[in-house]
Amino acid sequence: MATYKKGFKKQKAEQVLLKVILGVILAVIVFIAIVFVYDLSTKWKNYSHYTQITEYADALSFTDDGDVPLEDYVIYVYQDSCDVCTEIKNDVLKLVNEIDKNDGEIFLLSTSGVTDAAEEYDDFLVTVDAAYDELLDDIYTPSIIIIVDGEVHEYIIGVTLLDTLESIEAGTYEPFNN
Repeated sequence: MATYKKGFKKQKAEQVLLKVILGVILAVIVFIAIVFVYDLSTKWKNYSHYTQITEYADALSFTDDGDVPLEDYVIYVYQDSCDVCTEIKNDVLKLVNEIDKNDGEIFLLSTSGVTDAAEEYDDFLVTVDAAYDELLDDIYTPSIIIIVDGEVHEYIIGVTLLDTLESIEAGTYEPFNN
């Protein structure tokens, strides 16, 4: 094989093509690895990553690992077929993830995933109704139910819940700071 004056070896076109193909294959492998790592690091974008409430009867009586009743927590109520829930899903889950990381207690309740009978639902509705200014006919989505000192403190319906979740995430939600 011939060499140039400065000592570099001359390469055939096949060798150059082989190096280009290997470079492209290596770039694709690196790209796939980056996508895989990103996917692993964003599991928070899925509802199933968080504690789900499956019975209305349990929603207002959570305990910690030592069976001590939780005093302050939030319940995010959603429905998979709700258009507004779908629109704000990423924003809500990003805030839920941050609250969860900061040792805040937050639970998710899918209205289509609850297995209780109508009686438990009615009891749940009456309890939530006490914290709302108007009489409720139903639990609406999206909404949040805020429990302070073991009692329903506030029930917020619609996209304004994002402001409250941001306040909770920032640690500036007054009822949790007393």
